[in-house]
Amino acid sequence: MTFKFASINLGCNKNLVDLEFTIWEILKFSDRINIEYFEDPEDENVDHVIINTCGFLSTAREESEQTIKYFDDLWKKIIILGCYISVKNDEFLSSLKNLYKIIPFVNYSAIEDLLFDSKNSKISLNKDNIQDLKKNLKENKLKDYLEKIGWSQLDKKAFIWKWDETRAYINAPFGYEYLKIAEWCDNNCTFCIIPKIRWRQKSRPIVDIISEVNTMISYWIKEIEIIAQDTTRYWADIYDSPKLIELLEEIEKIGWDFKYRLLYMYPDNLSLATLEKLKSFKRFIPYFDIPFQHISEKILKRMWRYYNTSEIHNFLDYIKSNFEDYHLRTAFIIWFPWETDEDQNILLDFLEKYEFDSVALFQYHDEPLAPSFKLDGKIEDSVSAGRVNEADELIQKIYDKKQKNDKWKTFSGYVMDFDSKKAIIRRELKAPEIDEYDEVKMNKIIKTEDFDIGSFVEYRV
Repeated sequence: MTFKFASINLGCNKNLVDLEFTIWEILKFSDRINIEYFEDPEDENVDHVIINTCGFLSTAREESEQTIKYFDDLWKKIIILGCYISVKNDEFLSSLKNLYKIIPFVNYSAIEDLLFDSKNSKISLNKDNIQDLKKNLKENKLKDYLEKIGWSQLDKKAFIWKWDETRAYINAPFGYEYLKIAEWCDNNCTFCIIPKIRWRQKSRPIVDIISEVNTMISYWIKEIEIIAQDTTRYWADIYDSPKLIELLEEIEKIGWDFKYRLLYMYPDNLSLATLEKLKSFKRFIPYFDIPFQHISEKILKRMWRYYNTSEIHNFLDYIKSNFEDYHLRTAFIIWFPWETDEDQNILLDFLEKYEFDSVALFQYHDEPLAPSFKLDGKIEDSVSAGRVNEADELIQKIYDKKQKNDKWKTFSGYVMDFDSKKAIIRRELKAPEIDEYDEVKMNKIIKTEDFDIGSFVEYRV
């Protein structure tokens, strides 16, 4: 018996954790069954396609269904994982011709059944018709499918993680890897359904995290990206208050040469005291990824984001005054219900004052499964589009100014790709897969002896 499979991921990097862990779990059975993994799910030799789905928004659920339907029409045996399962459309699933298995969220005990369950192995197709159907479908449907969803993640790379299991460090050749310290979320923002589909927060024990950091370092990983739905809330599900600083203190004690970055730092648990501690940590990369979502207190209350905006100004001022080099990243939602021109102006003034290094700008999506769907005061699309454009123009102006100021300066970073004329380099202060990389001519690079993918170099822009 041979299990020939490929995979496709839809959704966030945190979602990729579960897909890559599943792939690893399948490959672990190679001593009992002939297993072949293909990078391209379009490959005609692929029998099974694992589709890791997203269910965060209705548009994401539509994308998941389009992807499933596309590969179902190619007569691949479909294995579904991910967030769509929690909000699935049973009528749609029942219409599929080749649904092979649904694996509930983090239920990896199902992997052995996936490979060896006799009921699954007896799924049969009309072999006489498959080749003709594939020939007719394949030429036209891929182009149509990619145009519908606007992009493809077939070549995305990720990492594997589970509390006490082995994981594959796929990003290690590029100098970095992710470390998940908690799963799920307790924030219950009105625009978000993650707590509904991912459940309440569960933090990993410090001892397990430290063990994994040591393993990462043994694989020569130089930069660790610490992630969770909300890293600043780490351990708050067990104690009355977060213990992120206590975790970082233990990480700081570890020897060897490495640094770490914190992603998804919600502002509720940030304070001047937290920033003072971070400033004292030698391995901490001063990258502040703080998704504010808005800065008008009226709108924040409607979002159920209860934090003091004056405190936000205080700790942003502290960052700008106390860190010689830093990177400020945030996210905003435009035209949330009841947002007025005054609220928009408050947001624009905030953007102009702090000149964020990177901003994710989202137009409010009226998600039927989210509490905000029931709010009144919805704003017309024509108004919201103007507000988005206004904010986007200001952000681009700030970016242009920063790019101009960077000219002729020397930076350090990791080589992500190169040819004989130029290299693509990720600046050390910038986050992988989030921020833009620098395209640098070879004569502007201070080369190391073993210049290659993942090399740490200095260069001029």
